[in-house]
Amino acid sequence: MNYILLGLTIVCNVFVAIFADTDFLISTDYCKIPNFPAFSEETNLTYIPQNYTKCSDFDLLTYTTVENNTAYLHIKKENEVHYSSGSELYCCYRYVTRKGSIDEPDVGISLTDCRHFSNSVQLEGDIVMVECYNKTTLVYENVHNPIIISNLSKKKISQRAPPSYVTPISVLIVVIDSISRLNLERTMPNTKNVLLANGFTEFVGYNKIDDNTFPNFAALLSGLNLKQSLSICAPTKIGKLDECPMIWYDFRNKGYITAYAEDWASISTFNYFKKGFKDPPTDYYFKPFIEASETLYVTVKDTMPYCAGPETQGERILNLAKDFSNTFRHHPSFGVFWMNTFSHNYINSPSGMDEKVKNFFQDLKQNGILDKSVVILLSDHGIRFGQIRETIQGWYEERLPANYISLPRWFKRRYPTKHANFKKNANKLTSTYDLYMTLQDILNMSVDKFHYNISSSMACTKCSSLFSEIPENRTCEDAGIPVEWCTCIGKFEKKL
Repeated sequence: MNYILLGLTIVCNVFVAIFADTDFLISTDYCKIPNFPAFSEETNLTYIPQNYTKCSDFDLLTYTTVENNTAYLHIKKENEVHYSSGSELYCCYRYVTRKGSIDEPDVGISLTDCRHFSNSVQLEGDIVMVECYNKTTLVYENVHNPIIISNLSKKKISQRAPPSYVTPISVLIVVIDSISRLNLERTMPNTKNVLLANGFTEFVGYNKIDDNTFPNFAALLSGLNLKQSLSICAPTKIGKLDECPMIWYDFRNKGYITAYAEDWASISTFNYFKKGFKDPPTDYYFKPFIEASETLYVTVKDTMPYCAGPETQGERILNLAKDFSNTFRHHPSFGVFWMNTFSHNYINSPSGMDEKVKNFFQDLKQNGILDKSVVILLSDHGIRFGQIRETIQGWYEERLPANYISLPRWFKRRYPTKHANFKKNANKLTSTYDLYMTLQDILNMSVDKFHYNISSSMACTKCSSLFSEIPENRTCEDAGIPVEWCTCIGKFEKKL
């Protein structure tokens, strides 16, 4: 025990020596997190901004529209000249459906025969794959997933009759994998400026609770730590994830329309060395769409499947998130839209998508989504490997992911105390378990309070909603953050 105390004393002394002249994001008797600049001597060694990379030299040949809740597939005639050599193109479409196997129920799709169309066609399925030929040569292929209000969603909407005094709050969670708070500022400055200009609050002391995606995502959805998730949810066993106590099931059961999408099927959180879901976990489950897109020609950038056919996978997710939010803007919804393919493997890759993500949030503002929803731009952790990870700042950035949250404008008037706590907590130590508690709090505010009870996080009984007052002198232990991921300590280790 004396050796442990001696070791901690040495760590603390080193911490004080290194950061004696440093200002802090958080500075209490129990937690000091250094306030690193986005650009420093350490980050300048690795920062190389990128431009946006197009997936095709030509504009898209096909697109979809939704009119009166009916989807249509169209050929953009003015773009045919780019794909033909003067001869008429032959285009056809196939419907795509989810079709797993007994051993892999969440992996696999089926395709119908290809049906010819020459201009526009009314669609009968959710996912459609298009092929166009110049004589016998395939010159264009793409996959579309227009969003309409399904019969099941119509039934749910008709049955949901909240009390007149309740204003349901939709939730839209947009995730950029592996991007720290500072790397978002560094590589996506236009996005950050738009977020702050539109009232998003930055949670500067948001600390991850484990190493990689699965435990951090599981904590967000269920309030469980890794050991609990592996035991209770048993993700390597078929059908067990369907029984996992994830928050999107609570939202779905209370009449919300739910959605989930990730842009890289093979490393999808619940499928990478796991069995995935036997049944779709949300009302709109876009994994089959992404699987279908990955059957197209894939362009790899920075070792990631950046393009699938003529579109980036990241933009496919942004478009799904926007279409889902617009389709259900008059109904309560809960959606998680996760992007890996421009951020997961290389610290500078997000810079190429800055303008696209910025435009996405501007569209949300213009379409009125920010007035009806809690919108969260989040990451699971910072970059976990590469040259920057060998620096002191990189050690911190890995543990401090981005977290920006927007509340509807009316929220402050309706819930002044909750709003005041929320703003104060932005400058305190917080964790993924607090965000899980916040999602429960939102659902509690959106339904009759007697019909939904908030439960403590099993992994962190002291964690609380961001709408509750978090103690000033909070420790990592209080926030459910294990010592190896705690940024309050000032400990630095070089990851080999």
